[in-house]
Amino acid sequence: MSKGIEKNYGGLDGFRMIAAILVIANHTSPLLSYDVFADMTLTRIISRVTVPFFFMCTGYFFFQKIGTDKRKNVDSLMKFLQKLAKLYAFSILLYIPINVYAGYFTNQFSASTLVKDILFNGTLYHLWYFPGVMLGVCICYFLYTRFSAKGAFLISLLLYGGGLMGDSYYAFVQMNPYLDSIYQAMFSLFDFTRNGIFFAPVFVMLGGLIAARGKPDHGKRMPYVVGFVLFFGLMVTEGLLVHEFHLFRHDSMYLLLIPCMYFLFHLLLSFRSRSKKYLRNLGMYVYVLHPMCIVIIRLVGKAIGLTPLIVENSLIHFLLVTVLSFVVSVIAMRAVKKIKNRKAARLHTQGELLER
Repeated sequence: MSKGIEKNYGGLDGFRMIAAILVIANHTSPLLSYDVFADMTLTRIISRVTVPFFFMCTGYFFFQKIGTDKRKNVDSLMKFLQKLAKLYAFSILLYIPINVYAGYFTNQFSASTLVKDILFNGTLYHLWYFPGVMLGVCICYFLYTRFSAKGAFLISLLLYGGGLMGDSYYAFVQMNPYLDSIYQAMFSLFDFTRNGIFFAPVFVMLGGLIAARGKPDHGKRMPYVVGFVLFFGLMVTEGLLVHEFHLFRHDSMYLLLIPCMYFLFHLLLSFRSRSKKYLRNLGMYVYVLHPMCIVIIRLVGKAIGLTPLIVENSLIHFLLVTVLSFVVSVIAMRAVKKIKNRKAARLHTQGELLER
């Protein structure tokens, strides 16, 4: 797939901001104070496009680096894993105080639960994404280097089907005691099938397949608009039915999410504005830092006696968390940039001294 990476992915970078805000909405339930049904539709169905979008971005850019040179391919994989592992490790350490505050290290805590959380669940509710995307990329890389691209996608589709039965369609699994026992055994290893084994691979691979086909013609945007609107509507309908009939154990995975994301991703690619690395990085910072901002708002509300206004009013709570998340993320990005610049300057100075 390696053909060089273009620099006009402004559509993807712009949607990262929308996705980041939807993630915050998913964790703050902005409409809950006003309408339970509307909030459920927003946070448990509509916002489910966010993580698959991030998975597809990863697959899209990662598989552009994969060619015929096995050594370079392995090197690309290792660099990707090292980069994500460092960010994941930093995030785990960053949230240890909140883990303590939330009672994570209780009597139920053990070495086995810690390993399970690090490998699958995440040590805080949003950190599952990092082991998920790393494991998903490893699975896709293994499949892609041993099967055709379509074959790898079909296998990832089967994995998604297995995950779907442990997620939004778990009620059907419960109808068969033998099948239910299999899933119960899996749930002893990880809490949800929304993970790097069942959830991530199909979207990582879908992004890779889209990369192999090349960017769409921006002049033919309408088919992607129509496809997205159609399948988005059908996915929302599917989600409403899943909730109406209480089929779900969890509700991250929907069958029609796959075609919905296919058309959405193509639609975003059709906007050929210049890539904005700043937005790309900002989206990740917001994703990592927003739970900390949720805690800060709650603590401030308790300290100044405004909990009913800034916490219990879900919309105000969401807006405050969103604003604070972006402000803190911008500050953190600038701080990291300054540290990197100082380090680079110090290394440059040391290099000059050695040359003398």
